[in-house]
Amino acid sequence: MSKLDIKKFWKETLGGFILKNLLIAVAIIVALSWAALIGVDFYTHHGESEIIPDLRGSYVEEAEVILAKKGLYPQVIDSVYVRGKKLGSIIDQIPPANSSVKSNRPVYLIINSRQVHQVTLPEINDVSYRQADAMLQSIGLSVSNVEYAPSEYKDLVSEVKYHGRSILPGTRIPEGSALVLVVGSGLGEANLTVPALKGKGFDEASQEAVAASFIIGAVQYDDDHSGNESDYIIYRQRPAAGSSMPAGSRIDIYLTKDKARLKEVFEEDKKQETDEQFF
Repeated sequence: MSKLDIKKFWKETLGGFILKNLLIAVAIIVALSWAALIGVDFYTHHGESEIIPDLRGSYVEEAEVILAKKGLYPQVIDSVYVRGKKLGSIIDQIPPANSSVKSNRPVYLIINSRQVHQVTLPEINDVSYRQADAMLQSIGLSVSNVEYAPSEYKDLVSEVKYHGRSILPGTRIPEGSALVLVVGSGLGEANLTVPALKGKGFDEASQEAVAASFIIGAVQYDDDHSGNESDYIIYRQRPAAGSSMPAGSRIDIYLTKDKARLKEVFEEDKKQETDEQFF
């Protein structure tokens, strides 16, 4: 085919017209695809990456400074409590340390809670020391010391102390705390006089009972036991003050927030004593 025929094919024939436009369309598509690939590489920083440092043990504020130098930023996604780790410190990270990521990407962090987890003291009174120790360890508490005191039941826990004061079952204390257990050594031979506990608060009554070689037994409230323990006073005790009991015996106490209740019980007890004397 001569050059004249080829030129005539492109200009005057339908097939040439279609083929020419098809080639132009293909060229446009190729050019657009090439431009798009260049744009994507530029936008995603193709070929550029940063090595993530190990952030565990540091704080979020420290991690923010470290990551900013690499064009990254932290994002906290969860908070847990791990005993023994610094409060508020980073426990884990995603992606892990030494991973490669592109710039301007987040590093997801899991941090240790900023507050110590609180646990509830279980009912361990009248439980053997070994069983009580196991129960406490199972919830993250420990026994720092054991004190022996006269008690009706030998080798059973009669009292729990935290920071030098008696605490009752249901009290919430920080996980990891160390407690002192008072364990019974059996009843003493001598009979002692029961101290007067009415009108006193729980802590003061506990100290007086121990000083007199007795222990606090059952504790009952005249309401749903809400509010501060120091708001309550003892309005009744069993056995009564002045009674003679072996060392280590228990004194049951009844608590109220209503001080008028104490006066009512005092009048009732006085009347009862008068009636007993009369008969």
